[in-house]
Amino acid sequence: MSALNAEITTYEQANPESKRLHERAEAVLPGGDSRNSIFWNPFPVYITHAEGTALTDVDGNVRTDFVNNMTTLIMGHRHPDVVAALHEQVDHGVSYPAPSPHVIRWGEILCERVPSIEKIRFVNSGTEATLNAIRAVRAYTGKTLIAKCEGAYHGNHDAIQISVTPPVDAAGDAESPDPVVMFPGINPGAAEDIVIMPYNNLEAAERIIRENAEELAAVIVEPINGQCGMVPARPEFLQLLRDLTKELDIPLIFDEVISFRASSGGAQEWYGITPDVTCFGKVIGGGMPVGAFGGKAEIMQLWDPNSGPDFVQHAGTFNGNPMTAVAGVTTLELLTPEVYEELERKGDKLRQMIRDLIAELEVPMGVTGAASLFALQFTTEAVTDYRSYATNDKQMLQTVFTGLLNEGILMSNRCAGNVSAVHTDEDLENFVEALRRVLVRAGYA
Repeated sequence: MSALNAEITTYEQANPESKRLHERAEAVLPGGDSRNSIFWNPFPVYITHAEGTALTDVDGNVRTDFVNNMTTLIMGHRHPDVVAALHEQVDHGVSYPAPSPHVIRWGEILCERVPSIEKIRFVNSGTEATLNAIRAVRAYTGKTLIAKCEGAYHGNHDAIQISVTPPVDAAGDAESPDPVVMFPGINPGAAEDIVIMPYNNLEAAERIIRENAEELAAVIVEPINGQCGMVPARPEFLQLLRDLTKELDIPLIFDEVISFRASSGGAQEWYGITPDVTCFGKVIGGGMPVGAFGGKAEIMQLWDPNSGPDFVQHAGTFNGNPMTAVAGVTTLELLTPEVYEELERKGDKLRQMIRDLIAELEVPMGVTGAASLFALQFTTEAVTDYRSYATNDKQMLQTVFTGLLNEGILMSNRCAGNVSAVHTDEDLENFVEALRRVLVRAGYA
């Protein structure tokens, strides 16, 4: 029996009620699922309770959470201050047909902390944030073309669901990647409105941006690429994008839906590089559905209904709703510079312990990440972009993911994770020892 099959057998035996629920879900949900990022074979676990770093499922299994709802729960599950704020707001109402005062404080905090933000608008997901940011720069410039990096996920909408995880043999030359529509149903014309750059490749990025400068409405980039395994941008790569877009008068968008974890001012403060527009999600909502986009006042002014007949329309029943606002304000106020320093210390420690284990067991793999973010890479190549990420051994990835589930550890289904403020050093050490046991079962010792 292969190591993967052995781990799956153990998993199925330990999770019979989750298996039963998944079979029931398949009768009403395609694949039993409404969210691919939390789907995995043979079936996902079904959670009944979460507290701090611990997740309890329907079979009574308790796992340490290193996903935190895809990087969202930076203060862990059910932080008492966030729970209290939500309880208080429930007593006053969960949504209103007019603004609540909380949304003002929410916006003030982000404008104070994030170097690029002069004005901001709230939405309900990171996807909506990037969709509206792209609409903003297109309205501002009167141009359509967007430049993005190969292997970057910027949300689930047609304008940007191009070349996220393309088959390498269909993606063209690594120095000049072809735009690849990701799946059926996306408007084929979307690929004509985007140019693809290799991540962290300065020469190729400069050439591609200069060649398309007259038509570019914006360049969008993740300072820390989540899709490829929390891969940080080289500082000189981000600086090139900033210098080049300024020279050519092209708006630069930072997608900080994930990377806002890096510091109180996000990855742009961490790197010391300021974009024109920034997209947010995840941590800014304290665990509630959230997104936001903001930037230079002259760009954001396009959304002001009093700015004239050509203002950009933007509605949304739950935009800036009071439940998300109070959870977001409470979480951001908890996130002091000292908390961020401790998060980075724990992230650095965990990545180093994983590197030490890999060296000790001589496993052909690596670890990537920055600040409180990390990912396991099952390749001997240094992962710096999509093409190097694509060399991962997918069977080994699934083996380790399933094995860690069996060891009481939950990562994302791509073996990416993050540290929360409530993880302890003991949690980090337990993670590494669990990984050791899985790797030994896979044949490394």
